[in-house]
Amino acid sequence: MSLTEQQRHAIDCVVAIFETGKVPSAKSYGTCSILNDGAGISYGKHQCTDKAGSLDLVCKRYIELGGQQAEPLKQYMNYLATNESAKYNNVVANYPAWLNSLINLLKSAGSDPLMKQAQDEVFDKNYWLPAENQCKEIGLKTAFSHLVVYDTCIHSGPGRVGILRKTFPEKSPANGGDEKAWVLALLKARRAWLASNSNELVQRTVYRIDAMLEIANANNWDLNTPLTVRKVKIA
Repeated sequence: MSLTEQQRHAIDCVVAIFETGKVPSAKSYGTCSILNDGAGISYGKHQCTDKAGSLDLVCKRYIELGGQQAEPLKQYMNYLATNESAKYNNVVANYPAWLNSLINLLKSAGSDPLMKQAQDEVFDKNYWLPAENQCKEIGLKTAFSHLVVYDTCIHSGPGRVGILRKTFPEKSPANGGDEKAWVLALLKARRAWLASNSNELVQRTVYRIDAMLEIANANNWDLNTPLTVRKVKIA
């Protein structure tokens, strides 16, 4: 199945709601903060983080593209490479000068079309394409199935789908199984894994699964809009 532009938009919106509580907008590319989750700086439309390395990739690509803030950003790449911002959280009263400067620089760069290009390219290459390839290999065709796989890749890395699928017996559609049964089994396995995680912050993210199950229970496998996720409307 080839997803429509509207279905891809719906997928992006659902994941953005999970990550930021809002649907993405042009201003989303410049959002920058440090949460109390040990990930350091969270930045942009896709909320790339310092600790995960995705922020490093975005900044590297932005520099390669020759963005407006590329030159001043170069001096902070060593901080990103060593995950220095992950040492801080949102309850710290005062950040060091370099961290405040980096946050302000990233916010400013967010309005640069080349920063928007860098963010989208990095996430397409490292998350969307791997998710899409896994959907093809598994035999998944619906927009909702793509959402489930993509959110798993964004939240837990592209390798998590392969790990989880070993924990339940349902056959994949590519092997004669039922797509909906397989996807629901994946969601159940992922929820169990999140809920039993040793990190309490990870445990709390079961809301992502519960929200997607609401979509499945409404039988909206095509992700038709308008769609409401966690009280946020997707038009």
